[in-house]
This record gives sequence, structure tokens and C-alpha cells, in this order.
Amino acid sequence: MLDDGRFMVLWQKYAAVIHVLLKNTDSDVQKLQLYKHEFDVLGQKQKANMTFSFNLINGRAVNIVSATGIARDLWQVLDTKLATRQLLKDRKIKVSVGKSYELLFEKIPEAVVCEELIEQV
Repeated sequence: MLDDGRFMVLWQKYAAVIHVLLKNTDSDVQKLQLYKHEFDVLGQKQKANMTFSFNLINGRAVNIVSATGIARDLWQVLDTKLATRQLLKDRKIKVSVGKSYELLFEKIPEAVVCEELIEQV
């Protein structure tokens, strides 16, 4: 995984803002607009797929294995911040970035979490 760690600086830059957004996911979908040039500066190929999605279930990243290095770096930054780790302990949140470079945090309804757990068994 060549690009592991490459995006740590980007996510650390936004760590405080991301923490606040994660706090507010109970009331609404939270969005953070990122910019293409931030990824280009870090040496990412211009035509590379920058989209990803993974779930945070009770403080653990789910479906992160198949995600990009960008997603894994985001998870690593979230997991190393004690306050964020404690905040995520009892939450279920979908994290995603689309083609528009918009980082989304969306509360996962309890019913969906139960369905996913049943499918894994």
C-alpha cells in the first residue's frame, strides 16, 4: 500500500473541524468541502479515484480494508485522537467522499446496523 500515510497531513489539518462535525451527526448530515488541489499537492495521480466510503460503528472502522489509502489515513487520524475516539464509542456513522471532494458524515439508523451485522454472520 504505497499511499498509506500520504494523506495524514491533510486529515490532521481538518481534525478539529471533523471532531465537531462528528458531534453534530445526531441532528443532520454533516459536510466538509475539500478541494482537489489539496489532494494533488500530496502527489496523488490526477485521474485516480478519490471517492471512498466506510462505516464507523461504536468506535471501530468497518469496511475499511477495501478502502483507499486516503480513507485509511482518515481513520488513523480519527483513532489517534482520544477525544474523537471517545465520541465515536457509542455512535454509528457513515463516512464518505464523493467526486465533488465533499466529506460527508451521516448517522446510520440502528435498523441498518442490525441488518449489516446479520449479513456478516
